[in-house]
Amino acid sequence: MVQVQSLQDGSLFVVSPKQETRFDMGNAQLFASFNGSGDVARLLLPAGIDLGGWRVQLRLNEQLLDFREAQAIGRLWTLRGRCARCTYTLISCMASNDPAVYQLLNVENHSGERLSLQVTIDLNAASSQEAEPPFATTKQPDFWRLWAQGGAKAAKPQPARLCVLQGGTVEFRSREHFAWVASQPPAHVAQDARSVTLRYDLTLDAGSSAQLAWGVRKSADGEADPHPWREALSQAEAYAKWLQATAVHSDPLLRALMVSGLNAALSMYKEFPDNFCGLLAGPDYAYPPRLYFRDGYWTAQILLLTRPELVRRHLLSLARGVHADGECPSGVFAPHLLEESSLPLEEQQGRLDWLPDHIDSPALFVLLLYDYVSLTEDLNVLHEAVPNRPQKMWEIAWAALQHLLRRSPNGLLEKPYAPNDWADNVRRSRWVTYDQALLVAALCAGGALAAWLGDFAHAAHFRSAARDACAALNRRLWLPQVGHFANYMRPEYTEAHFSIDALLTLYFRLVDEEKAASMVHAAKRLQTRRNAEQPFGDWGVMSVFPHYGEPRDLFGKSAQPYHYHNGADWPYWDGVYGAVLLEREDDDWRYALTRWWTYSLEQGWLTPVEYFSPPYPPGGMLQGWSSLPAAVLLRRQRPELAPLGAFTATCLGAS
Repeated sequence: MVQVQSLQDGSLFVVSPKQETRFDMGNAQLFASFNGSGDVARLLLPAGIDLGGWRVQLRLNEQLLDFREAQAIGRLWTLRGRCARCTYTLISCMASNDPAVYQLLNVENHSGERLSLQVTIDLNAASSQEAEPPFATTKQPDFWRLWAQGGAKAAKPQPARLCVLQGGTVEFRSREHFAWVASQPPAHVAQDARSVTLRYDLTLDAGSSAQLAWGVRKSADGEADPHPWREALSQAEAYAKWLQATAVHSDPLLRALMVSGLNAALSMYKEFPDNFCGLLAGPDYAYPPRLYFRDGYWTAQILLLTRPELVRRHLLSLARGVHADGECPSGVFAPHLLEESSLPLEEQQGRLDWLPDHIDSPALFVLLLYDYVSLTEDLNVLHEAVPNRPQKMWEIAWAALQHLLRRSPNGLLEKPYAPNDWADNVRRSRWVTYDQALLVAALCAGGALAAWLGDFAHAAHFRSAARDACAALNRRLWLPQVGHFANYMRPEYTEAHFSIDALLTLYFRLVDEEKAASMVHAAKRLQTRRNAEQPFGDWGVMSVFPHYGEPRDLFGKSAQPYHYHNGADWPYWDGVYGAVLLEREDDDWRYALTRWWTYSLEQGWLTPVEYFSPPYPPGGMLQGWSSLPAAVLLRRQRPELAPLGAFTATCLGAS
């Protein structure tokens, strides 16, 4: 059984790693996935090139070797093994910014005899099977049109093709070429239709050691560093030290959580052509490359405390997807995917849409802009020209605010009967507590931004609208008979169960103390340790309980109880819950912020998971917004920062 321990330095120590043990890492150019057998399971460039991976086998005098332990941190994955005659270590690492991955093998002969070590590496090209669009939308953006028509740059991810060149050199060939590099030539090379096998032979005299390094990097013209793995290892070690120095905590479990969260968020930052860059959601959401309004907001929270310049770049790229009228999709495609259009700029609206008209996106865009300016005092970003747009950043944020107001008659944001907010397998309507809370917070943020620009008249307008929206929230969506807000409500139906996303009303301080205390009490039922009605024991914090009561509102994974939006644990919502409890000095904060993490380690999941529940497979690993619990802990160590929700409390006139 795989056992995982949190070490004092913030790394994770794995006992008896298995082939299915997985550790993911990423930099600005690449995602990579490794396993407990030393294999590279996947190499994916976010621009849409899948390099495939390779399998590693070590044989000592014909005896197959395996690994007994592993250690993981940042862009380092270290496997260690031993037998009666030798010890061996395999370090996998990634360069800071280059699309390159390397492995370094060190073997020490402790016996009194000469040993022969054979390293066999089976390179496997990515599958050429073409994927289909994940699902159709009511408005087909240009990307899906190009997908169907085989558009020039766009649509399908391109697998690399393995080629053995004269002299035994191996290349991964796609739109770009990547070269296989090693510290010595292979003793044997074999090729078939989809794979290449390389064998390296090492001889170790009694008491001696031997090293072998290999990996893949982007092919370059001219002289290249003949030993690129040395610099990559140095960069990976420096990055690990930076993580450790930034995420300091006396508790090993909390420190490992913070290190892992910070690394996950930084791994999401990717750079594309056309000066487009920002935060992806996770490796499983890497293609087609797009920046999400929602995932990006929560992923950015820890980067605002550590690397705010990356959040600035994300905002400028994300702004390219805000429509002229302020409507926003769920995410924004990397523009290089689409063919050049001869249409005037104003007629190209929606070309970059990933899932159109998500009702929470405009609010999250304005809130992230506010968070960035509030923490950095960089007012210049509000006057920044957005690439390929005639408007500046504040004008785009202004449009988003106006869009929210137009959709909010009588102060209530009206959501259509559609899966177009974070719960995108649930058709919530007409009034949703989560979306209404974001509306109030975004209007408060808009008021603060306008005031910083000296536009006090419009600052007062947004603040007044925020107070009206907050009053409407408390008047319409509060359910006094159960002591908490409805999940959603329409004239003929009320979903009255407790939904964790309703805690945004406390996160942004939109309720009085009596309601806040009642909400915290109601939320305890989401803690599985306190809920005997669910049958799986103590495994985390459910997103809703009881489950959704109107079957016609559900589809996909959320149609099943305990799955996806219908009761799974989402670590980013645990972060919101934990932040609320920490500010209230409620002892349950530790359970909210850490049970998802301890459960993950019990399953052998080494990076922040997207969502999970015992009866179903987990979501993606190395998920960016699941860094939020780490952000909450890191922010707790910054007493100079204003408390969460202080800006809304000021806007709404609270003490």
